[in-house]
Amino acid sequence: MAANFWTSTQLTWLMPKERLLRCQQEDRAKGLLESHIQQLKVYFTQYIYDMANSIKLRQRVAATAVVYFRRLCAGSSFSRHDPHLVAPGCLYLASKVEESVVAAKLLLASMKRLRPGWQYELKDLLDMEMVILEELDTHLVVFSPYLSLTKILESDAQLADLGQNAWAALNDVYRTDAPIIYAPHVLALGCLYLASVICSRDITAWLEGVDVDTNQIYAVALELISMYESYRVPISQEECARLLAVVRPPSAQQPTAAQLPPAGAGGSAAAGAAAGVQQQ
Repeated sequence: MAANFWTSTQLTWLMPKERLLRCQQEDRAKGLLESHIQQLKVYFTQYIYDMANSIKLRQRVAATAVVYFRRLCAGSSFSRHDPHLVAPGCLYLASKVEESVVAAKLLLASMKRLRPGWQYELKDLLDMEMVILEELDTHLVVFSPYLSLTKILESDAQLADLGQNAWAALNDVYRTDAPIIYAPHVLALGCLYLASVICSRDITAWLEGVDVDTNQIYAVALELISMYESYRVPISQEECARLLAVVRPPSAQQPTAAQLPPAGAGGSAAAGAAAGVQQQ
């Protein structure tokens, strides 16, 4: 693993928002709007956190899994890979990378408890892990913004009263695409700035003394505000199924391992609204 963010592969896979908005063209061509895509990504972000909580994985593991999921969305589409399988595949892979390994069978059992009727089996989960590795080009290093925020808060006692809201915003930032657009320290500063707005504190002068583009800091805060306004509450399972049916009609659903033919038989995841930030 690289010693720091600036020498890591993470620097190579971050992408500008303009490019991100041009991704998932296959899904868009089939009828999904940008708002639909965001609703589905928020839904599966919560899906990953629910899985992680059910098997008591650390929040950092879930956060890394969400980054993998959003990167895979950017490079692929919902029509190509079923996000119901991609999401647990990302969590399984993240548990290995973050050295909190969970047994695939345990994750599978958790999924079947959380989502009765979940159609996939162990082979499907293990196969999806390989697909994710290939889609991400094995670039799996994810530097956490939590460490950056810790260091920032420790660097200046005058920022201490912003800590609680900043941490809450940082938890919520994974419900946006910001973690695959901005560097970890920028995410931390953006969340700190949002916390200052919530607490009616002006830290503009302090931010100008930091060697970071303040436009990026404000952009992170705006990503969060937009999410709070439009996507704070995940859509229902029924609405998720309805949106996915647009790009994944029943005939295009991925077969489970049990449905595949046997070997040799011919087939081989506004400022007003900002005041509602809550700690997860």
